[in-house]
Amino acid sequence: MAVLISNDAELDTLIAASEIEEAVLCTLEHEGVERPVEVSVSFVDDEEMRGLNRTWREIDAPTDVLSFECDSPFDEDIPVDEAVELGDVILAPGVIAAQAAEFGNTPAEECRLMLVHGLLHLLGYDHLEDAEAADMEAREIEVLRELARRRGDDPDDVKIGPTTRHQGE
Repeated sequence: MAVLISNDAELDTLIAASEIEEAVLCTLEHEGVERPVEVSVSFVDDEEMRGLNRTWREIDAPTDVLSFECDSPFDEDIPVDEAVELGDVILAPGVIAAQAAEFGNTPAEECRLMLVHGLLHLLGYDHLEDAEAADMEAREIEVLRELARRRGDDPDDVKIGPTTRHQGE
């Protein structure tokens, strides 16, 4: 597994690089990805995120996370020993920190959630329908609780709201 972390604007990433790598590894393990993958995690300011969101989703506002999927680790046409370029997760720590309290999270907790959420998108999950959203949220909480265990925190303290339904969009 290779994780490329980019933070050209030198923003507060809210969690350490080692925790980003652990979240990627844990998510991949949880989803049964056994082959080598490459993933990019980028941190951008609110204005750059707004531009990306406008360009790719036609929503002229900053958002917390965007995911751009490349190849699937489950694609049987790619040789098993060849690294798969999973894609890019782009996070806006300013947006994430600002919304954290609204969801009852610390900025670090919200960042972990948004990272796992973005990674699940790269693995093919979506939340356009209620059943998809419920499945994605269940996977998010399972991964976040495993990450809490690995940090030595109480996994029962990890809670998330219905974050994947994007009401109003």
